Amino acid sequence: MARLRAHLALAIAVTATSGCAVEWTREHTLYCRMDEKLAIRDTLYFGRAIPGGGTVGDADWSRFESDVIAHAFPQGFTVLDARGSWRGNDGATVSEPSRAVVIVHEDDAASDAVIRDIVQRYRREFRQEAVLRERSAACLSL
Repeated sequence: MARLRAHLALAIAVTATSGCAVEWTREHTLYCRMDEKLAIRDTLYFGRAIPGGGTVGDADWSRFESDVIAHAFPQGFTVLDARGSWRGNDGATVSEPSRAVVIVHEDDAASDAVIRDIVQRYRREFRQEAVLRERSAACLSL
């Protein structure tokens, strides 16, 4: 038993000090029918209020949508007008106009990286604290 603990402690120490990021995942099996394809559905929630004042205007949003989102996912996506509330880093609750973008894509590292890039670009360009990402498995049929 002591030997097992020593091996476990060594494995944890090596992982912690190796500089490698460990991504923990949970498996949720989704059984699609034979005529369906398994995919990932990401819904991104973009607040339009800019901290310190102002909003992401329609022209700014349209440019971001065409230059960033459409360029990244030319096969398609859906944009929904929304209104959302959330609590910011300062503890204050903010209610603001929002856009929800639904993107259905392959479950691969390239698509995940593109989604993360979209989120970071929006946060950087419009000084946002966060963009909520909701990720789920989906069965597709066309």
